[in-house]
Amino acid sequence: MKPWKRETLPEQIFVKSVSCSLSCDTLRAYSIGLAKVRILDCNGRLVYCVDEPPLSNDDVKIVVALARRLAITGERSIPTDPEGLRKLSSSVGVAYPLLARKAPQLKYHVEKVLSGYGPLYPLMRDPEVEEIAVDGPGRSVSVVHRRFEIGWMDTNIVLDQDELDMLVMYLGRKIGRPLSIAHPYAEGLTPEGHRIALTFSKEVSRIGSSIVVRKHFEKPLSAIQLIEDGVASEAIIAYLWMLVDHGRSVLIAGPTASGKTTLLQAILGLIPSIKRIVTIEDTPELNLFNRPHWDSLVARHSYSKDVEDVTLEKLARFALRRRPDILVIGEIRGPEALVFLQAAATGHAALATFHADSAHSTIDRLKSLGVPQYLLEALDAIVVVKRVRIGYRIARRVVEVVEVDGGLHTIARWTASRDIHEPLDPGVIAGESRVFRRIADALGVDRAGVVEDYTARVSMLRRLREQGVYEFMDVFRRIDSWFAANTRELYAKLTEAAGSGG
Repeated sequence: MKPWKRETLPEQIFVKSVSCSLSCDTLRAYSIGLAKVRILDCNGRLVYCVDEPPLSNDDVKIVVALARRLAITGERSIPTDPEGLRKLSSSVGVAYPLLARKAPQLKYHVEKVLSGYGPLYPLMRDPEVEEIAVDGPGRSVSVVHRRFEIGWMDTNIVLDQDELDMLVMYLGRKIGRPLSIAHPYAEGLTPEGHRIALTFSKEVSRIGSSIVVRKHFEKPLSAIQLIEDGVASEAIIAYLWMLVDHGRSVLIAGPTASGKTTLLQAILGLIPSIKRIVTIEDTPELNLFNRPHWDSLVARHSYSKDVEDVTLEKLARFALRRRPDILVIGEIRGPEALVFLQAAATGHAALATFHADSAHSTIDRLKSLGVPQYLLEALDAIVVVKRVRIGYRIARRVVEVVEVDGGLHTIARWTASRDIHEPLDPGVIAGESRVFRRIADALGVDRAGVVEDYTARVSMLRRLREQGVYEFMDVFRRIDSWFAANTRELYAKLTEAAGSGG
């Protein structure tokens, strides 16, 4: 393999198109720009097959010239207007009639080169693809597809060793984590927000260089969309919203890719803008957009002894000095668990995700991380999320909601045979919740007032669903306005009480 050089451009090895030559039954067909996608059933095995615009040898040379020129000028695509196209044709020495005639397919391949994803480009552009894996050279790139989530699906894209090694090196620089024999693996976030895990050569992977991409979607799912998709019921979402908004602690547990972060973000989308949210992440995945009072902190890892590693634990301690109303740790893995529960014990609302497959295993794993029993009592609730099979499809479900109060007390659970969350009646959850009693004590009100607050939240979620308010930011704005109206009523009462000397 030729050594990687900083000045090497990815188009030197990535300018080629793939075509689908399989003649299996087509289950679904759609387009991603000029690329055509077919989901095929090949004797019971699903295949994701891509057809890209074809390129002749002369076309390849033109794409290389165009990509190099645009890389210099900082542009990401060829112009669409005649005048801009004429200037570009002159600068790269390509006849204008030829460039104009082939502009659409040349545009596709130039954008593919400049994206830096090379052969993975059509997969990165497909909103139906959730995850991408390249397990080694000579192996089919595989994907997880949102419409056919029954497992990993092979594609017709295959990378040889040189292509894969070069792509891994390039992606390492793209995420700011250069790979080498000394540092043969890395994970990080691309500028577009995609989470990538890489290995280089055979230093830690027996097969060779490898890539796993968990794609970031610009539009996160709202709480209403999760209810609509059956992930959780209105009663469960309102319960979690109630706890976080009233300063309690919630740990969202589950296996990898079970939807923990999706649920966490959806709950944060219900918190009013007057609350200060501090998020702490190893790899930034949460996106609260431009909401006010959001403080996003990200860990930093360094290969140099002269540069401080900024760990999640350090950031969690630092965050407590920034007066958070809600402290959020994207994923608890180690000693930051202590800081998380210490924050909960001192009255901060605390929310985090954790790898565990049940409430009991969550407690056991926290103990294995050195969390003492007295701090475990600071945890109010554990929510377990899993990927489950419903018929022939895979779905995500909140499978249990458990309160921690001298033991584990189940508040709600998912019934697989009926695909529903029980109890159906929010009043039952309100009656069973021990955390609601603690909220009432902290507020100095009777339990009936807390139950009324909870019931109002259930009704609000139901109303938004009935009105078709689904988008994340639309839900946030409606909830924020609802809180503002309630706050004005509270201010009026306080002003009246102050005026009367009460």
